[in-house]
Amino acid sequence: MKWEESKKEIKEMGKKSKHSYRYDLVKRGGNSAVMEAKKTIAARFYQLKSGHALIAKYLLRIGKRRDMKCWWCGHEYQTRDHLFKWCKRWKREQKRLWVDGQEGEDGYEGVEKVLKKPKISLPMSLVFAEEKCSQALMDFLSCIDVGRISGVVEEAENSDHEELSDGGV
Repeated sequence: MKWEESKKEIKEMGKKSKHSYRYDLVKRGGNSAVMEAKKTIAARFYQLKSGHALIAKYLLRIGKRRDMKCWWCGHEYQTRDHLFKWCKRWKREQKRLWVDGQEGEDGYEGVEKVLKKPKISLPMSLVFAEEKCSQALMDFLSCIDVGRISGVVEEAENSDHEELSDGGV
């Protein structure tokens, strides 16, 4: 019986426009902040949330890098935690994410205020899981290049230049 109802619901969704389908997802409990974002930013959000983003830790795990060094600041480890909390390259954006938030009509509070804990004691998995933090995370991702292919390409180009200069002519 349930299977028949599900098939019927899926068939009905196919008749609706993309916008009403998105509305249905929000109405059924989807994350509205992520669904209203640009597709590229929403994709990075879910990649970072699931641990499959283009950052050094993941690229090392799948054999596309030889180390976990951060290509943004040179720190020994480039992890999700490092990029969202400690990377020197994104200090201003991190302050906005964790402390300041954004004022105005579409504003939001900083993550520390929402979760009532300092960033040092908050695992990123909890921050990504809390829907109240989604708008702050989406804003952070729209301002930075974390999880984008540009950082990977830059790092690869830099290492190619280093190899050439090490080999010398």
